[in-house]
Amino acid sequence: MAKRVVDYVKGMLQKGYSVSAIRNAMLKYGYTDKDVNDAIDEVNNPTVRHELHLSKATVFVVIFAVIAIVGAAVFIYYPDKAQSKLLDLNLEPLSTTAAPGESISFVKELSNMGSSTRYDVVITQEILNQATFEIVTGKTETRAIETFGSTQTQIEIPLNTKPGNYLLRAIVEYDGKKAVATLPVKVIAGQKQSCFDGVKNQDEEKTDCGGQCSPCTLNEGCNDNDSCTNDLLENGLCINKPIIPCCGNSICETDEKCDEDCRATGQPNTLENIEEIGELAKTNPGSALQECNKVEVSDLRDECIGKIGEVQRSRNYCSQVKNSRTRDLCYSNVAQLSKDSTSCEGISSDGIRDHCYMTFALDYKDYSACDKLINSQLKQSCDYLRQLNEMNSQNQ
Repeated sequence: MAKRVVDYVKGMLQKGYSVSAIRNAMLKYGYTDKDVNDAIDEVNNPTVRHELHLSKATVFVVIFAVIAIVGAAVFIYYPDKAQSKLLDLNLEPLSTTAAPGESISFVKELSNMGSSTRYDVVITQEILNQATFEIVTGKTETRAIETFGSTQTQIEIPLNTKPGNYLLRAIVEYDGKKAVATLPVKVIAGQKQSCFDGVKNQDEEKTDCGGQCSPCTLNEGCNDNDSCTNDLLENGLCINKPIIPCCGNSICETDEKCDEDCRATGQPNTLENIEEIGELAKTNPGSALQECNKVEVSDLRDECIGKIGEVQRSRNYCSQVKNSRTRDLCYSNVAQLSKDSTSCEGISSDGIRDHCYMTFALDYKDYSACDKLINSQLKQSCDYLRQLNEMNSQNQ
């Protein structure tokens, strides 16, 4: 068994890594089960080939060295208990367009980039009106987080929700800190049951009559199939009385509150949502940026500009984002999409920047990123990956 492989296993054990973790890492880099087992056996049961006669001074030096190694291993294996917690929250859409009574679905991704211990966090998920930021509905849950976790979640749109653009906002609270992520949500008009829809529903006795509708004996022959008239039979004559105001006749009548007939005024002349602006950015980033700057809500405007940066794979747009966390995520996403780690340099948060650099070490074996890491545990892991990769290259 090569001495450098045995020394590597011995060093990893002294650092506090388990045998199973060492085995998995070496197998990943091409070592066989026999190579791994032989190296571990050699460390645990070294072959004694010479009888050494050591002086008292030499024995003292050896004992001192062993104590130093054990102390270093204890320090690494038992990290500082006061290590700060740092979470990154990301939302991935599955289905974010729904009618009232239906549910949207999405995936929450939580990354623990600080403390190595498991702890609980409170996650609040809310759907807000983009224009007023009024909370339409929401739910709260508690999750245990250790390293990384993802969960699929569904939220039902209340029946009284008006069609339009909304915002899903998720907030994770921990140690007095918050991590926030958002997604655009679109509520569309659903099929409303009525006495004029040509379908036997609600509590109707027959199609569009009986129950809460007009009695079937009075209006069966008077239905003009107009949802904005009340059809009656009076003195043997059919009377179709207009319903005013009536939603659905394409007329904005006095005191009418109908989004279908009365388009909201005073809203910025933007595209329907950020995804559409992202599509525009593929062919005309200048026009897309103009549309983003028309968005009045600062968080949405920042997300919009960040979307252009991702589509164009250009960090120049990220620098125009005001919110620091949204700006950091823009730099991180651009770095991964362009496969250029220099974009990680613009990230202000140590945790997100380390996560950005670590992606290049894990996915592209760019171990030059190891020297730029701040977190000591990540830096140590990155250095060992680099060492293992070098050993594997020498054996090929």
